[in-house]
Amino acid sequence: MTMSRRGLVLAMLVFLLASAGAGHARTRRGKGGSRAVQAPAVLLSDTPLTAGLEVTSATRAFAPGFRGRIERIVAAHRGRMGVSIHNLRTGELVEVNGNAEFRTASTIKLAVMGTVFEELTSPTGQFRSYFVTRKYDPATSTGGAGFVRNFVPGTPVELKELLHFMITVSDNTATNMLVDWLGGAPRVNRWLEDRGLSRIRLLAMVGGRVKYDPALNAKWGLGVTTPNEMRRLLELIHAGRAVPSTTATEEMLRILGHQYFDDLIAGETPPAVWVGSKSGAVNDSRSDNAIVASPGGTYVISVYTDRNEDRRWTKENEGEVSIRKVAREAWRHFNPASRWQRPAGADDL
Repeated sequence: MTMSRRGLVLAMLVFLLASAGAGHARTRRGKGGSRAVQAPAVLLSDTPLTAGLEVTSATRAFAPGFRGRIERIVAAHRGRMGVSIHNLRTGELVEVNGNAEFRTASTIKLAVMGTVFEELTSPTGQFRSYFVTRKYDPATSTGGAGFVRNFVPGTPVELKELLHFMITVSDNTATNMLVDWLGGAPRVNRWLEDRGLSRIRLLAMVGGRVKYDPALNAKWGLGVTTPNEMRRLLELIHAGRAVPSTTATEEMLRILGHQYFDDLIAGETPPAVWVGSKSGAVNDSRSDNAIVASPGGTYVISVYTDRNEDRRWTKENEGEVSIRKVAREAWRHFNPASRWQRPAGADDL
């Protein structure tokens, strides 16, 4: 059917009106008729915390099946929560609040790792060897997880050691040494931008010694992301597109598979199944991201929570419990024939 001239003009007006708000938060109807603020396409310090949240504690209507079970977990969580799950074999994709922005906490270290490997494998990169060393400088030291801050000042530390420490035990001082070695957060953020990841950003050194974006740092802390974009970053690593080097890709996957903090997504997966993951935690936030090589298809899963009411540093922390619930549902959904379940007493180890 040929559109009339009048119909064409009306269609153009609708398009222009819909496009006029690009870059700004807009509202639309969410689940159960609530008004959900759409997330803007760019990072803005004044974006409301409700932006991108279509499922909240006010949600009363849920989708059927697997998606609905995830929505119910998100709605029951006392805080903000977002989930992004993609089965790479079947193509099934579930996103619940996947475009909302969240604190990265230590999950931003995935981007630091990718940037380091690009510098290591690029002909113009600054690292000529995986075993090049840098002396530990206490000026980069900060509290929290890790070993490097306990080293004697001036101790030479290999690039490989720093990478493994940063990912496997989430070493904060190792992270600062690597970011400083790279030339600061702008280098990491440029690496992300080059891969089309515009809403993941490193905002400061761990501990806040240097703040690269004070306004966003005040809102999000170390970094900001969306569940969808962090899931996409893991997919790029898995597919060998994060860094154009098979050797670097395989090494990144090996490092991710050596995770010390393995009681969230990995803890809801049989131990014989390979899982590569990176989690993050600060007082009001818990998050985890993983590639799970399951028999029912490799799937990538990102779960973020922040502004949580429960701020206890225990395994009973609600943020951690909510992440494990999502991981359990994902495993069972993609592997319905599996009889495995987390053993009784696992949390008592």
